[in-house]
Parts: sequence; structure tokens; C-alpha cells
Amino acid sequence: MDPADAWSAHYDAPPSLRVLGAFLNSVDERTFGAHHPHEQFTAPEALSRWLTAHGLAREGTSAGQAEFADALRLRATLREAAAANQRTGRPSPETVDLGDVASRLTLRVRVGPGGVELEPAGGSEVARALARLAAVAVLATADGTWQRVKMCAAPDCRVVFYDGSKPRTGRWCATAVCGNRVKTRRYRQRVSGAPTDTDTDSAARPG
Repeated sequence: MDPADAWSAHYDAPPSLRVLGAFLNSVDERTFGAHHPHEQFTAPEALSRWLTAHGLAREGTSAGQAEFADALRLRATLREAAAANQRTGRPSPETVDLGDVASRLTLRVRVGPGGVELEPAGGSEVARALARLAAVAVLATADGTWQRVKMCAAPDCRVVFYDGSKPRTGRWCATAVCGNRVKTRRYRQRVSGAPTDTDTDSAARPG
């Protein structure tokens, strides 16, 4: 199953988070089995097509090089935040600075019938589209759902998924796939006497 499809169809992510999930998984870093890394945002034109296909920009929208770089920076930052959610089980304590990107993704707070909303405050069509994605992450942080946005704990997967488990302890994008793969590999390492991933992680941590 495609990571973006898995986000919306398999993990029961709230509708408000689904387009953000597709954005975060627009780069596929899986290297196990028959998978090979794949990047959807290969050029500004590819980003423009993606934003249009996902209802974030109008047909004919054209991204520039600076906006393309902003999109990659925003995605990388949010993916790292999702990885931090996996490691800590709570929002990362570190503050991540988007630098100049933040100044081009300005948001306006509006109170409407549905409650408090965030909307883009000017900028190009692409900048407004990226601001909408950033707004989703901000609102998810406010309502607590962002803590469930995690990166698969398998280092050769790194798919971002929505942890729908009640205790928020999910580690794998799919237990039957990545969970079983990692557990099987660790079992074989223990039988052979080779250091397991857990042993390696423990040795690497200062004690």
C-alpha cells in the first residue's frame, strides 16, 4: 500500500490531517524488500502538480525555486518532529527554527462559527498552500493529535503514520510488516549472538 494511502485508509487519521500525511510521505525512504527510495518533489513543477492534485493550489500554479526549497525545508522539519514523537512519545522539547521559511508562511488567526481557524496571510499561491499545511500541524499540536503523528521505528522504512492506538504507543507503520521484520531480525541476531539493534542503541547512549 502506498504510504499516503496507508495514512488515510489504514490508520484512521482525522480528515484534517490526511493531506498533511500525504505531504510528509511525499518522500519514500523505504529500502527493504523491493522498495527503493522515491521522491515526488523532484522539481518545482512536480511540487506544483502535487499541490494542485491535493486541492491546495489552483490549476496552472507555478512554484519558483525559493518556494520549492521552502517546501522541502518544511517537510524535512515536520518529518523530524514526527520522528521525535516516536522517540519521546510527546512533542519534541527542542525548538526547530525554519529560518527564512517561516517569514514566507505567515498565518492569520480568525475566529469563525467553527471556532479558531488559521489561514494564510498573503504571499504567492504556493506560499499560501505551504502555509495551509503548516497551519494543520499547528492546530494538531493545539488539539493533541500531533503527538500521534510518528515516524515508523524501522530505520529502513521511515514512513510517517498516525498512531491511532489508545495508549499512543504505536511504533510501526504496520505491525504485520515492519514490526514483524524488526522482531524477526532481532530474534535471529540473538540466536546468532550478534548485537541486536536494541543493544547497539543502548551502547550508543551515554550511561
